[in-house]
Amino acid sequence: MIFTSVVPPEFRKAAGLIDYLAGRFTYLDREGWRARVAEGKVACNGQIAETDDTVAAGDTVSYDAGEFEEPAADLSYRIVYEDEWLLGIDKPGNLLVHRAGRSFRNNLIYQLRYVHVPPYHLAHTVHRLDRGTSGVVCVAKNAGVGATLAGEFAAGTVQKVYQAVVHGVPAVQEIDYRIGRPAGSAISYKHSVDPAGKSARTRIVASRPVGRSYALVTVEPLTGRTHQIRIHLAAVGSPVVGDMLYGLSEKEYLAWRENPLQTAPAGLFRRHALHCASLTFTHPHTKNECRMEAEMPSDMKELIEKLKRV
Repeated sequence: MIFTSVVPPEFRKAAGLIDYLAGRFTYLDREGWRARVAEGKVACNGQIAETDDTVAAGDTVSYDAGEFEEPAADLSYRIVYEDEWLLGIDKPGNLLVHRAGRSFRNNLIYQLRYVHVPPYHLAHTVHRLDRGTSGVVCVAKNAGVGATLAGEFAAGTVQKVYQAVVHGVPAVQEIDYRIGRPAGSAISYKHSVDPAGKSARTRIVASRPVGRSYALVTVEPLTGRTHQIRIHLAAVGSPVVGDMLYGLSEKEYLAWRENPLQTAPAGLFRRHALHCASLTFTHPHTKNECRMEAEMPSDMKELIEKLKRV
């Protein structure tokens, strides 16, 4: 399988090919990409590349990844809203929005652009959900509409409503804890509460007990930091059910990553029980209010029924 990337405009000055590959395609580090180039698996503008080559804006870099099996994904997404400019997608809980790692085709954008009938060749997402989070993803049908709507997300004018099943029964409250990257963490993609981090606010607007030890909460993130809802709920003592990253210690999490099937906490739920129920914003073309909604998925409904009996 051959994958192609056009070097974007910000690379006005020549950059090292290895540095470009490692920064753009993070499923391999610099040494991994150096080895692939040395094996003749990378080409630049149609010519087999060398490890000391450079690239600049407009160059076409190709990588022969060979044949491999991608990680399993749930491709049963649904279109819940569509007009001339936008799509609203109900994303299932085990599906990446964009390509990452070895999931070259098993991601939402690839499926919309190349597999869906009819295909949406210019599909662009203006925000994203974690792989394990289900619910509404707003997709623009072209880059121009996407850029306009991305401005609304960046300005914080999009109303986002999430549902989560959590440990304990947290109070209705507004959580105001800054978020940053933890110093010395062995997990590169983990974030945490950090007084020196970026401002982050999450409002718990409803909290309904489920059984004796859990709750179904409705939350509205007022800012858009990475993993914000999961971090804030864990910080007030109510981590999301199934959230291994923020519900376990780093030692336990890393052990689970090594062998998920033999780690007991994974048996409660196969993902973190978080769902984006709705997005409400000003339509970038009509200027009217636009609302996209996705019903709570069956796996979370089944989890709630199960926890009522615990």
